[in-house]
Amino acid sequence: MPDDKSSRPRVKSTVLENHFPTVFMLREHEGHDDLNKELEQLMLRLEGESANFIAETSNIGGYHSDASLFSRKEPEIVALAELVQQALHDYVPKFLEAECTAPPAIGVRLWGWGINMRAGDVNIQHVHPDAKVSGVYYVNMPPPREGSSTKEGAIIFRDPRPRADMNRLPRFQRTHFTINPKPGLMVIFPSYYEHAVLPFRGSGVRICIAFNADIFARP
Repeated sequence: MPDDKSSRPRVKSTVLENHFPTVFMLREHEGHDDLNKELEQLMLRLEGESANFIAETSNIGGYHSDASLFSRKEPEIVALAELVQQALHDYVPKFLEAECTAPPAIGVRLWGWGINMRAGDVNIQHVHPDAKVSGVYYVNMPPPREGSSTKEGAIIFRDPRPRADMNRLPRFQRTHFTINPKPGLMVIFPSYYEHAVLPFRGSGVRICIAFNADIFARP
C-alpha cells in the first residue's frame, strides 16, 4: 500500500489547559514604617491586656488575639483594613474567575486577628474552613540568628493537589512553596490552601495580622 500522507489522521484541534489553578497574591508595600510601628505597639499592648486565644488555634506558643481586630477603631487598624480591602478588590475577581463557572455578584465579610511569636513558637499546618479567602500582613520580622536558617519563621504552603507527588518526575518542581516574611508584605490565598509557619527562633517578636474573607453570593 503506498504511503499516501493525505490518508493519515490529521490533528483537528489541540487544547492545552491548566486545571484547578490556585490563585495566589504577593503584595509588597512601601512607606509602611510608621503604620507598622503603631501596629506593633498595639499588638504588644493587646498581649498584656487581653485573653490569649492560642489554645483554640493552630498556634503552639505565642499570643493570638481574638478575631475582632478589624472592628477596632484605632487609626492603624482602619488603615490596615483599607490596605486589605484594596488587595481583596484586586484578588477576588481573579479568584472567582478561576474557581467559578460564572463569577457571581458577591459580598465580602472580613475579619482578622493578630499573632505575636517568639523563639520556639510555631504554627502547625492548617486551613481556614470558615472562609473562602485568607491572608496575612507582616508587621515585624526580626532578622534570623547569625548562622541560622533563613527560613526560620517562614510561611510554607503545601501543594493543594493531594496526589501530585505520588510518582515524582525527575527534577519535580516542589511539593511545598515557602515565603520568607518581611515587614510590609501581604499574602492572599484560597482558604483551602494548606499552610504552616516554621519554628521561629529569633530574639525579637514576629508580628503579623492574619485575616479571613467570606465571599457570598448576593440575592
